[in-house]
Amino acid sequence: MTTKALGVLVLLLAPAALAYLAGFNEAAHYVAIGAVLALQLSVLSRPVAAFAILLPMVYAAAAITAQSTDAVVALIVAIAAAVGAASSQGLHRGLVALLAAALLGSFEPATGGDVLVRAGFLLAGCSYGFLLGITVLRRLNLAAPQVHPQSALGYAVLLALVTLVAWFAARYAGFAHPWWLPLAVVAISEPSPEVSPRLALVQTVLAATAAMSIVFVSDAFDVPLVRAALLLSVLFLALSVGNRRPGLLGMLTAPVLVLLSSHAAIHETPLDALLVAMPAFVLVIAVSGLGHWLFWTLRSGSGRVPA
Repeated sequence: MTTKALGVLVLLLAPAALAYLAGFNEAAHYVAIGAVLALQLSVLSRPVAAFAILLPMVYAAAAITAQSTDAVVALIVAIAAAVGAASSQGLHRGLVALLAAALLGSFEPATGGDVLVRAGFLLAGCSYGFLLGITVLRRLNLAAPQVHPQSALGYAVLLALVTLVAWFAARYAGFAHPWWLPLAVVAISEPSPEVSPRLALVQTVLAATAAMSIVFVSDAFDVPLVRAALLLSVLFLALSVGNRRPGLLGMLTAPVLVLLSSHAAIHETPLDALLVAMPAFVLVIAVSGLGHWLFWTLRSGSGRVPA
């Protein structure tokens, strides 16, 4: 397993590493992001792996409409709801990649030409990640359990509301790469936990806190070599044990993308960033925790009333 994980890790990051060594830094960042998101979608939602082609389109749509709050929020909320609805087929974990692309684009406003260039790099990375998913990892299928269609509808509403609150909280808090907060909350979310609602709530809070901690640790280092070492460590952990612990994949989604992005930290120290982000984090976790606890206790099935 360790050898295979190392091999996949090398294959996954090889194109981006070559681009970076050749001096094409922006291309390297977006190729790597595209490859990771496409591989996530291909492995976790294999029946819709071809949706990887939508990743650069979603990113471009969000980036172009980023200056129009109503438009970009509508796009993000619609994708979050689609992720929740996909839980009826057990595909929600992989489709989080589409939400990640939209969130990233929503905080990277740019002119049409710049957006097209970035989307082109994303398309190259997505194509490569998709090919890895259907060739090297073709036998790996980590689809989540399916939930009742009526519960999936309630879950779609829940994710839409949580994403909306998290996006606005992150935007107005003003911390570095604020898109990680709504992404982290959705990525760790599950419509049907394997444990009791109370224990699932504790696990969700701990996972969100761990994701935030990794993000702040990453921001503490601006040396490329150190960030590369952190990225390799986090990705290796995801590839080696993620098939046995799907929750770990969700927890690591946001930190991996933060390490891959070219966004510089805007605070002098990690403590400054923590003080700025903590109020938004607490608010979002409180809203998400309450919403998930209500959903888990009221969802249809097993004698419970419909959501």
